[in-house]
Amino acid sequence: MADHFSVGLSLVDKSFNPDETRNYGLAILFSNTRLTFCILDVKRNKFIGLQQLTKYGSSLHSDSPGRNESYAGFLDSVMAEVPWLKSPFKLVRVAWEGRKSTLIPAPLYEEARMENYLNFNFQPGGEEQVMSDHLLSVDSFHVFSVPAFIASSVSQHFQEIRLVHSASVLIESIWRSYKNRINSPRVFLHLCPGFFNLVIFDGKQMSYFNTFPFQNQEDVTYYLIFVMEQLDFNPETVPLVLLGDIEKGSPMGELLFRYVRHVEFGRRNDASKFSYVLNQLPPQVCYSLFNIFSCGL
Repeated sequence: MADHFSVGLSLVDKSFNPDETRNYGLAILFSNTRLTFCILDVKRNKFIGLQQLTKYGSSLHSDSPGRNESYAGFLDSVMAEVPWLKSPFKLVRVAWEGRKSTLIPAPLYEEARMENYLNFNFQPGGEEQVMSDHLLSVDSFHVFSVPAFIASSVSQHFQEIRLVHSASVLIESIWRSYKNRINSPRVFLHLCPGFFNLVIFDGKQMSYFNTFPFQNQEDVTYYLIFVMEQLDFNPETVPLVLLGDIEKGSPMGELLFRYVRHVEFGRRNDASKFSYVLNQLPPQVCYSLFNIFSCGL
């Protein structure tokens, strides 16, 4: 095994053939700590594989010493270990999983001011590549940044690929999955390494979106209850949907169940089928990754 990463998840259908990538779609979700990818058999519209690779010595803070060389070595090691990732695919989608982002209503958005939007909400964090996604469901632009050393490393291996943000996929996917199916507010909590997204959706439109850092499970509960109180939501009546890196029976899951009465785990998008090997994976895990192809971005 390569010395730059560990394999956290590896679920691959027996039908997968690395020589048939032209018939597959490749979706990649990357952050400063890990890279996760899944394979879609386009002809059968069926997901047939997933792997999650975590960088050794990962820090949730992208300003750690030697970050440029370390991340480049991580991706080089991944490509050496999984060389068919650079093969030609029928479809390729790539998303960045990061905390630094903000929503700007479309009537107020100016492309030339993207950096100003971020600097208004966040402290400048070194050299960055700033970009945006147009979210049709909320008629807004989701402005975000990727550390320059990471964007450079990724572009060396995946050229001519437009990056989108994982939270953009999340928002569009929730809208597509839940529109016209609910008629009262519902809170969606999407857990990522070191931060989480909160989305509030009433079946017709999104009324709230924000991202919070956390150090422990108590932080997640505190921010969640604080937001619900500020919006005058009763934790006894407003449902909570859990997505991402959280599983039933986990300490964080149990803590949230203690403070919110109606808690459920998200379900998969029924736009595609899933191999039996992926049924081992709880449906809320890798939610954004599995929705990259169908979110419309």
